[in-house]
Amino acid sequence: MLGYLLLAACLDAWMDLRAAGISDNMSDTVSYSEIYRIVREVVEGPPQNFLESLAQLIASTTLAKCQQISAVRVRVGKPHVAVQGPVDYLGIKIVRYKSIDPNC
Repeated sequence: MLGYLLLAACLDAWMDLRAAGISDNMSDTVSYSEIYRIVREVVEGPPQNFLESLAQLIASTTLAKCQQISAVRVRVGKPHVAVQGPVDYLGIKIVRYKSIDPNC
């Protein structure tokens, strides 16, 4: 089980931002607070055994709850990994596309 010792949980989101760039209106974009809440709920939710499953859950939940987002890149890492040699942390990065990923 991963526990809660995550060094990083980062999410990049892709969406068409032309309308927001023109209107400067919140209704034409996605709320950063909403994305943060989704990531936090997943990270603090039921524990996952692997970084890969945690990243997938963050990606699929974000794509399901934020309809305007078409793709996400999720990076998660953890410190204190048992490996031979000095490292600050190890992690993974995934990219998921709403249009081609049936689990999102």
